[in-house]
Amino acid sequence: MKQFAMLICAALLFPSAADAFEWTMHGALKNETAYFISGDKRLDKMQNRLELKPEAILSDRWEFRGRVLGWYDAAMQIEHTNNTDLTVGIKKHYRSYLRSKEAYLLYGGDDFDFRIGQQQIIWGKTDGLRMLDIVNPLDMREFILDDFLDSRIGLWSARLNWYANIGGSEHEFEFIVIPDARSADLAPNGSRWAFALPPVPAGTRIAIQTGNKPGWKAADTEAGIAWRANISGWDLSLNWFYGWKDTPSMQKSIIPGLLTLTPVYQRMNTVGGSFSNAFGATVLRGELAVNIGESINRLGFTPATSVGKDTTLNASLGMDYNKNNWRISPQFFIRYLPGWDNTVAEDQASGFFSLMVSTDYMNEKLKPEIIGLYDWADGSWMLRPKASYEFSDQIIARLGMDIFGGSNGLFGQFDSNDRVYSELEYTF
Repeated sequence: MKQFAMLICAALLFPSAADAFEWTMHGALKNETAYFISGDKRLDKMQNRLELKPEAILSDRWEFRGRVLGWYDAAMQIEHTNNTDLTVGIKKHYRSYLRSKEAYLLYGGDDFDFRIGQQQIIWGKTDGLRMLDIVNPLDMREFILDDFLDSRIGLWSARLNWYANIGGSEHEFEFIVIPDARSADLAPNGSRWAFALPPVPAGTRIAIQTGNKPGWKAADTEAGIAWRANISGWDLSLNWFYGWKDTPSMQKSIIPGLLTLTPVYQRMNTVGGSFSNAFGATVLRGELAVNIGESINRLGFTPATSVGKDTTLNASLGMDYNKNNWRISPQFFIRYLPGWDNTVAEDQASGFFSLMVSTDYMNEKLKPEIIGLYDWADGSWMLRPKASYEFSDQIIARLGMDIFGGSNGLFGQFDSNDRVYSELEYTF
């Protein structure tokens, strides 16, 4: 928030006549309430949220764009404190939130755009799961259930987009530098949305250390390049990103009765690309991301045998079918470790299948939707049905469920976190 305020001041002091400024303020008031219907049945959240999106035209070339999100969660006041998943520390983490999501200056040139400040940089073509979309880490206080627009952590960065006509086709080249290296904000240990810890021998307790997260220093700077073009109807991209893996591997050290876990954050190179094309009512899309030197967990119980590095191949293929107010969108994801051996704490091949079906009724006021994800490696799954109703252009209500299944794996670890939720939103 301190950097956001500084950038606002810079915009106000911008070398242009004050009467040339054109300020606008949009935003939303929203209530999100969720209740656990499996496991320990209780309120998950009762958030009253405020979103503000200030924008300003500073001159014929310069603009300012910002976004701030905050809330107060009354469920943390209503529900009783306990010694398991609602400790004093966990309640404090979830009770209130105030973050700047974006705050940047935009310069629009004749054949380029330049942005400097806090930004969300979105790559890739997939829905629901991220492969190339790894520039901004996520706030995972609610696993991956929050909208990515809200859960992405804005990074202070510089981005140049240059547009060129080459051989009769329009090409875009993007260059980014990020001194504000960040890792994902995981749910606090012990909370219901915390990731499961590794199994330990009977009678062994776990101690979790802090670990050294990447930060705002020259040695931790991230960088990336992207190329985009439409060639013969195909939207294509090539991408390279050198940065930190958002989530840590867990380095293990064990002595009789105690397992110590230390989060380890490591860099990797990601190279890949994406494609999409429309064939009548059907859009075919896909992407590939090769992570070179990705940090992975191993099964050992010493620092040397519990964390390693490998090249991982990640690919997806999806389709969108749109006709008569219906959208049907299946996707297939695969992750493959060519250097796998039996000391790696994941399968050599794993992945997901997803399906999204949506439509609308009553002149597009009532919009039901269902999204399902199935992990074909471990059999766990997640199902997300919801329906929204637009009372007006400014007021919308939503009802939905998040349902998990399986005994382990990415989704199965939350089998006791099935919940129903409601949302009421007013935009201005």
